[in-house]
Amino acid sequence: MGRRWLFGLVAALAIYLGLTTAFGIQEVSTTLGKLPWHWWILAPAICLGGHLFLLGRWCYYLNQLGFPLRLKPAAKIYAEGLALIAAPGRSGEAVRGVWLQRRHGFPVTVGVGITLAERSADLASALLVLSWGLKERAWIAMVICLAFLGIGGWVLTHPRVLRRIEHWLEILPLHQRWSHLIRFLHEALLALSRVRQLMKPKPLIVGTLLAGICWMFEAGLLVALYQALGTDLSLHQAAVIRTATGLGGVISLLPAGLGTSEATSIGLAMLYGADRSEALAVTLLLRLCTLVIPCLVGVLALMNGREEADEKAKGT
Repeated sequence: MGRRWLFGLVAALAIYLGLTTAFGIQEVSTTLGKLPWHWWILAPAICLGGHLFLLGRWCYYLNQLGFPLRLKPAAKIYAEGLALIAAPGRSGEAVRGVWLQRRHGFPVTVGVGITLAERSADLASALLVLSWGLKERAWIAMVICLAFLGIGGWVLTHPRVLRRIEHWLEILPLHQRWSHLIRFLHEALLALSRVRQLMKPKPLIVGTLLAGICWMFEAGLLVALYQALGTDLSLHQAAVIRTATGLGGVISLLPAGLGTSEATSIGLAMLYGADRSEALAVTLLLRLCTLVIPCLVGVLALMNGREEADEKAKGT
């Protein structure tokens, strides 16, 4: 894990150093200096405030699966999961399932299933917000994408399909040699059965709505930041930039979408009339607020959890 974090840090520094060099370090620093000081407080606060909605979704999903937790322990596990927010597609947050098992005796599949449901809701909400931002140009395409997403989710979580896949795994040759892989696939199938409960209309709508609120909060933040720099950007345009940036990072399958997310954000902002130094400056600040700061919150939560565990161990 340490080497991966170091590699990711070096890669991020190289990418941003290259971007600031290409766009002009002096220009970017001057642009950042134009931002009123209060935005350096408000921007992180707005992005972290969005995680309160996602925490509510996390607790709601736990209740839907029949494994309710009090707010404090639920919030603690959610916050610790943010330490792995940079994993491709935020898949690293599935480790919350392990923590739920160790601390509260819940099946691992509960946390893994919730992570799968969260990513599905994030994708659905991003497509909806993106289609709203593009107006009439993409509604039909987005409706088709959402239909395929819904049908695919239903098929992959259908009990009969899951039973057939499980039966196929049991009769695979070299079963003993690949026992660890088979066990992992069985856990994944059990997680999919959990996801089916969260793909029902009500939890799916609630999860998608809460994720959509976060997208719109961050789109509004983009509008305010660009206006502070003297560039008029509509909320529709900001919604396209924010959701396309998130989707581009997921599609790239790179840690935190490094490179792809930045290129998407900068390219779209310049297309909508922003200066290149402004586009890079706002992108840097947005990545700081949506990636670096939540990740630091997660690391601090993990460190605090370890200290509490050490104190308990000393007390016993």
